[in-house]
Amino acid sequence: MTRDALDRAAVAAFLVGRHGDAARDAAIEVRPLPGGLCSEVALITAQLRGGAGARPVALVAKLAHGAAAREAAVYRRLSRSVARRFSPELLGVERLGRGRWLLYLERIEPAHAWPWADSAHTAQVLERLARLHATAPGASLPAWDYEAENLAAARGTLALAERLPRGEVPALARSLPALRRVVAALPAMRRQLLEIRPLGRAVIHGDVHPGNVMVRRRDGVVEPVLLDWARARIGSPLEDVSSWLQALGYWEPEARRRHDTLLAGYLSARGLAPALTRPLRDAYWFAAASNALAGALGVHLALACRASEPGATPDARAAAARNAADWLRVIRRADACWR
Repeated sequence: MTRDALDRAAVAAFLVGRHGDAARDAAIEVRPLPGGLCSEVALITAQLRGGAGARPVALVAKLAHGAAAREAAVYRRLSRSVARRFSPELLGVERLGRGRWLLYLERIEPAHAWPWADSAHTAQVLERLARLHATAPGASLPAWDYEAENLAAARGTLALAERLPRGEVPALARSLPALRRVVAALPAMRRQLLEIRPLGRAVIHGDVHPGNVMVRRRDGVVEPVLLDWARARIGSPLEDVSSWLQALGYWEPEARRRHDTLLAGYLSARGLAPALTRPLRDAYWFAAASNALAGALGVHLALACRASEPGATPDARAAAARNAADWLRVIRRADACWR
């Protein structure tokens, strides 16, 4: 987060408003954290004065702008619904100008640096998602024409794939016909996805992957917390489920091997029969393809383009091609289901 992006005086004023005189003249430290494409994130720590000496406080400040500015409204509405138990606590929001918001969020202290080698933690995230999808079906969220945006992104991904030299991503040559068909069918595919029973539509997080989930310990209980709600919307629960399983399966072979068991576990957590019927499997792959075309596949194809530039390492080229190939496999599965 740049010096200009985060106004230290504004942070100091927020701390005084929250903690009173103990925060006046507090030593404030700002440490940038990894953030999204349209947001900047920093860890704020301060030493507050008190009768027993200084005491530390920590929170996260997130500057949201552009498309991500919607996240400020999402967090405000989450804080007034049962969905607030699944996200960091919203401590405050400050408008900095047109389309720019500064969010103050609870700092989540991770109980494990990488908990996903344990499949029990992986399953716990799916149970958490099941509760979100079941308990917040009518929560109000800011308007977003996601269908139009998803289709535009899909067409952009196809255009990029059409002009990418085939040698950069070997899987592209055999996947391009399927990609063309899935992009053409995407509106109908999504209509079928959103109407599948008994899952239907619900409030979804919209971007569930290992970078957006932490496991914390609170009151002796270990629980997952979902971060970065900029893409929260009304959608199919399978969009969250497939996002989590596909992303995690890339990093954890055990999650890939136990894919069907984990998917059935999500259904059981929703109180449904854990039967992976043909309509459910089809809808799952439609959801996964939607996620791929919303940006994930395009990002990795673009990285593959840059990986061919002078100075790019062989490792970068191989990683870009491997990631793109994983998402192209999803596209081929969705195409086979649709046909």
